[in-house]
Amino acid sequence: KATVSVLNCTGLLPKSAMFAVLAGVCAAAAAAAGAPTSVLFVGNSFTYVNDLPRQFAHVAASLGRRVVVNSSTIGGCTLYRQQPSLDNTTAALLRARRWDYVVLQDYSALPTVPGAREAYLRPAVEAFARAARAQGAEVVMYLTWGYHSGSADACPTSDNEFCFPKGSLAALTDPPCGGSDAWRRTVGSFACMGYSLARGYLDALRYGADRVAPCGVVWQVVRGVKAIPDACRRWIDMQYDAPMPAALPYPTDAALSDVPLYRVLPNGDIDKHPNVAGQYLNALTMYAALFGASPAGAAGPLATEAGDVPLKPAQLAKMQAVVDAVVLQHRDVWRV
Repeated sequence: KATVSVLNCTGLLPKSAMFAVLAGVCAAAAAAAGAPTSVLFVGNSFTYVNDLPRQFAHVAASLGRRVVVNSSTIGGCTLYRQQPSLDNTTAALLRARRWDYVVLQDYSALPTVPGAREAYLRPAVEAFARAARAQGAEVVMYLTWGYHSGSADACPTSDNEFCFPKGSLAALTDPPCGGSDAWRRTVGSFACMGYSLARGYLDALRYGADRVAPCGVVWQVVRGVKAIPDACRRWIDMQYDAPMPAALPYPTDAALSDVPLYRVLPNGDIDKHPNVAGQYLNALTMYAALFGASPAGAAGPLATEAGDVPLKPAQLAKMQAVVDAVVLQHRDVWRV
């Protein structure tokens, strides 16, 4: 029987697996005793559907960590349009308190379009990085997931001129998607689209982001992706000067075929947004990425959408183990 007090935590050294576990317990206890960790989320419906900020706070609280969360979200919009110089809500929230982390999530398909990364993603991340660093905060990229079966469209959609003031995603494809299937080749399956998104969000580390929460990569493991097709991998890798830092896909022995992650629409179609289980998986990933600690033992999700099937204890434990394997065993990739 071991008893750990906060006062004795600073004396622990990770000389063994037991000490490493105790050190993690101490870190959580110290965080709970001190000021709460503050996290501002900026994004769109991938953030607010089934309430990622609240799910994250719930997971953290169940593991003994105090957090304060808030969010600036516009459905179907871009980080570019929500940067503090263009969005009053974001600007006011950034001024409202000192944040420890600013979590950024862009329009779902935007990071898969090279021209859009340069026109929209890069300047947005640079602007948020300047604002965050002015108050000592870190910028965290919320790496999202591919659509259930990839994109069936010949061109990426972006029908909101307010959110895309520099032009539509389709206009930024090169070669133009209207006469070429080059873009479609990179997003035509869940595996390919997920790989393209992973590359795009990881590339944001070059623009000033500090770390990545690899939610979409965790989704690939849970859904059992065994390979990234060579053809789409080559097309995607050609867009970048540096090699891919993550050896995707990660092993899939922890796949959970009995846990659907997407919302199902009233007509039976599978939506691109997360259901409760999907957003809970994102909350676990966010916890591991921000605190560098395992979410093992976290409480189950908050039920924020009617119709979702409650997760069983074995499913919760396996989801938490997947997050451990993806995030904590590859800290150098995500800079956790």
